[in-house]
Amino acid sequence: MFGVIGLLIGCAEPVAPSPVTVQRPSSPYVLLDGPRLLRRIRLDLGGRLPDVADLDVVEADPDQVWTLADGYLDDPLLGDRLVELWGERWGQLRDDPLIGTAEIGVAEEDAFPFARSSFEEPLRLMAHVAVNDLPWDEVVTADYTLGTAPLARLWPLDTPADAEGWVISHYTDGRPMSGILSSNGLWWRHITDESNANRGRAAAISRLLLCEDFLSRPISFSALDVAAVDEASAAAAIQDEPACAGCHSTLDPLAANLFGFWWFEEHNISEIGYYHAEREALSDEILGTRPGWFGQPLGGLADLGGALAADPRFSRCTAEHMAAGLWRREVDLDDHDQITALTDVLEDSDRQLKALLGAILRTEDYRAGGLLAGAGVAADRAVTRRMLSPDQLSDALAALTGFHWTHLGVDMMNADTGGGYRVLAGGADGELVRSPQTDPGLTWALTTRRLAEAAAGYAVDNELVAEAEGAGLLRGVTLETPSSDPAFTAQLSALHWRLLARRPTEAWLSSVTALWDVVEDKAGAEQAWVAVLVVLFSDPDFVTY
Repeated sequence: MFGVIGLLIGCAEPVAPSPVTVQRPSSPYVLLDGPRLLRRIRLDLGGRLPDVADLDVVEADPDQVWTLADGYLDDPLLGDRLVELWGERWGQLRDDPLIGTAEIGVAEEDAFPFARSSFEEPLRLMAHVAVNDLPWDEVVTADYTLGTAPLARLWPLDTPADAEGWVISHYTDGRPMSGILSSNGLWWRHITDESNANRGRAAAISRLLLCEDFLSRPISFSALDVAAVDEASAAAAIQDEPACAGCHSTLDPLAANLFGFWWFEEHNISEIGYYHAEREALSDEILGTRPGWFGQPLGGLADLGGALAADPRFSRCTAEHMAAGLWRREVDLDDHDQITALTDVLEDSDRQLKALLGAILRTEDYRAGGLLAGAGVAADRAVTRRMLSPDQLSDALAALTGFHWTHLGVDMMNADTGGGYRVLAGGADGELVRSPQTDPGLTWALTTRRLAEAAAGYAVDNELVAEAEGAGLLRGVTLETPSSDPAFTAQLSALHWRLLARRPTEAWLSSVTALWDVVEDKAGAEQAWVAVLVVLFSDPDFVTY
């Protein structure tokens, strides 16, 4: 009934713009109307659709979208959503721990949550700082981490054995604390070896927290005989050859801060679970340098977080990454002024991330629902209609229907191992696929369709067949309600409004009623309602936002 091509068509009615913190002097965009904008905000900040009552409020008064958005910023769902958003860029939402779960006594049904939590640790600390309105500096200066009871059985954490979920915890192995820079989870994701010598880890710090990518720097090797380079000559070139020293003079001192995480055996939990203070001095022997920060000498890991937080690139990079995540595109030079203004918002709020998020929501790049005629170059970079990420789609359908697609404890829409479908559904695994899909494809269409069918069947079975309350998606009808009953049409209208944030047209109501009649005649009312929900859950206006 609906083609994939419909996903590529931007659609929205222009409305009078709400006050914005950052705005371009000349906009190329048609802005989303109030209900569709509210839907986008709720999905981005909570992974859920807005309540009908909220949609009604914004339909009557579009300016109320900002009051509701401020409330969503204080919703507990924000923390989990930020973890999912950061997980795309940081590549931390992995399923493959460094050590086999069976070897450390983790049951098969607990293997996936344990593996995921071992990589989530730094993101959970970041989310804790954000949702509790703490200064963003604490991400790299906190003297604590976030831990779980299962992690504490393997890592040196003081997390209570009866703790539920993520709680503030402390490492007990004497490691210097610099927030996420001292977390096992970050360095389980970014391992190293003898030849790399923590340089990859140092490059990750620079790329993720400063938006300075060492690998993107132009380097000329014209003066080097690359074919003749061996291990000894490569080590000498790092020190003496300008083409190499230009990067290594700053990269290597940064890497020198991390030798307490130097492991001789990466599959030994006693090695990779603990900090080794006695190995800090190995930086002199292996790298020939002492810890530093872009020319500033440091005392090691204990000083690293403070140096990073004081670097002006830290705030700007935070603004860049959050804008890119919410705009669903990479930031480029044309965004310079906007990023500068957003950075100022973060600084002026004592570096509270919610203030930055609120400002990004008000930008026209975020509120864009289509392009004006003659938009020109903006058409090549704008993302006016965004595909729901696998976790957003899974979370939204779970909230609507109660259906969770799991197998042997694995979240199938948010996993890659164990038969998970995250990459097939357009997500990123953090290793082979580094960024989420932005255009619909065949595997995406097949996976989302199967999810729609499963969620629709579950909802109908619970709410209409078993007559349970469920999520109340179909509370306006029963299996005995005929299509001629006004309650039937009212239910269709309510579903369209609830799921798509648009009022249905008479043509839509007529076509879907005709579909229901055909299926009901051949397979009964139960399958007819399943068909209606599959149509809605597969609608381009549902799977995009």
